[in-house]
Amino acid sequence: MKSLSLRPLRAVCGITISALLAACGGGGGGDPVDGGSGPCCYDYSSFVVPPALTGPDPLRPDQWHLHNFGQSGGTPGEDLNVAGPTGAWSLGTKGEGVRVAIVDDAVEVVHPDLAPNFDASLPASYYNYRFPGQLPLPYYLDEDHGTSVAGIAVARDDNAIGGAGVAPRASLGAYNALATSRDADIADALRRDPKVTGVYNNSWGSPDNGVLNTAEASFVTAIETGIIAGRDGKGSIYVFPAGNGGNGGAGGHVRDLLGNLIAENSNFDGYVNKRGVIATCAVDDNGVSPSYGEPGANILVCGRSGNDRVGITTTTTQGRYRSTFSGTSASTPTVSGTVALMLKDRPDLGWRDVRLILAKTARENGVSGWQPSALTDATGNARRYHPKYGFGTVDAAAAVTLARNWTPIDGGSPTMKSCTYPVSFLVPKALDNTKPPATHSIDASSCAIRQIEFVEVNFSATHAYSGDLRVELISPNGLVSTLATERICLLDDDDIADSCGDYTNWQFGSVRHLDEVAAGAWTLKVTDAQQPGKTGRWAAWRLTLWGR
Repeated sequence: MKSLSLRPLRAVCGITISALLAACGGGGGGDPVDGGSGPCCYDYSSFVVPPALTGPDPLRPDQWHLHNFGQSGGTPGEDLNVAGPTGAWSLGTKGEGVRVAIVDDAVEVVHPDLAPNFDASLPASYYNYRFPGQLPLPYYLDEDHGTSVAGIAVARDDNAIGGAGVAPRASLGAYNALATSRDADIADALRRDPKVTGVYNNSWGSPDNGVLNTAEASFVTAIETGIIAGRDGKGSIYVFPAGNGGNGGAGGHVRDLLGNLIAENSNFDGYVNKRGVIATCAVDDNGVSPSYGEPGANILVCGRSGNDRVGITTTTTQGRYRSTFSGTSASTPTVSGTVALMLKDRPDLGWRDVRLILAKTARENGVSGWQPSALTDATGNARRYHPKYGFGTVDAAAAVTLARNWTPIDGGSPTMKSCTYPVSFLVPKALDNTKPPATHSIDASSCAIRQIEFVEVNFSATHAYSGDLRVELISPNGLVSTLATERICLLDDDDIADSCGDYTNWQFGSVRHLDEVAAGAWTLKVTDAQQPGKTGRWAAWRLTLWGR
């Protein structure tokens, strides 16, 4: 199995599955835990959960992502709209009756701020893939990631300790599937206990190094099964991070021809560009993308996360707290928590409904680059799309309000209609930096889909250096999805370009065309954008339109 990365403090603190089992000592992405001279592993044999208390949470004022009144030095009001006077909590929802499953390295379910929302007596609450039958507690000292993720989503409120999660009365599910190197464990976690799990939070993905990383077949099957059969046919909800590759990727591996750091693209991660996945970007306490933010036509909405100046206050191991958690690992559970707030009153919402509600109620910011879209909000006003922000930043109160008045689309069916158009060229199209871009149009006039929900493009090309290619999809209305961008992949320190991957039936995903009419001519444009002398051939592509 390829190495997957957890996505905490920008790209710097990402740890890979392959490294987990060999790691002894050090604090990983968490606060220091006596790792340098202490033992290799955590010991919970004498850990006692203190009696539950009641009272204000002392760290709540630090949690700007719940209610930003300028306490972090950011812009007041730049938050999730959760805990303020008119936030989602004021509407009478804290996620009661909804389970949020954390699929991660481990979760300290005995943490005093997590234990009240975790029922160890229910087998469906957890699974330990390393030590079956035991709680999925951290074992190695760097396994603090899942505990911090869980706290952002569901830490208990009003218990006189720590802070609160976005959905502080939701229940916690914990699956330490990343503690092993088995593809089957991740696939199992994504379809485990689907009747009782409202949302699966997955704060992990492929390394942010500019390379095309294909999802394992077992993962794809798990997602496809979950969105049809999960939650008694309403569809499981999967939330993933868009990635932390905005500033040269992990370790500065993504650059241009001059050696400058550039952003990679979320569509290079085969785990987060799938139809059944909500790809989540990040904005900080000023409402803008931190340096690690990366673009992608697959990005639906942004959650809240930290930057180089301020992080997210949440739980960490040994019953403690941290104020430095960041990256799209942190923004993802803010979206998962918001989904739990929505499902509290509307458990009948389908996975397709949840995506549309989040997109329709997300907030724009004032940066440049917003583009027209076919989507409208609840009152019919036009929404816009941004390659780095999706349809905007999650507004929990607005999402809960719209959810309460929402009529499930297609009668609540989890199944979209689809139209597929495969093309193979008898003579492959030349890809050459010295020539104009290669284009090809597909006539989708036969497609009866009136409102698109997702677009897939399968692309096959050979090239002396695949990183030279820019790939764009142009809709009948002229709206553009930038699917791939040119880059140089430097995976080591020799300053020699390494392979960026293979475009053999590579599948791109796009939500950028949400609510467009499918009928008309769809054009794929492929540009050889750098390195004269390195050429290639475009052999085939397939367009699949999904919607209603």
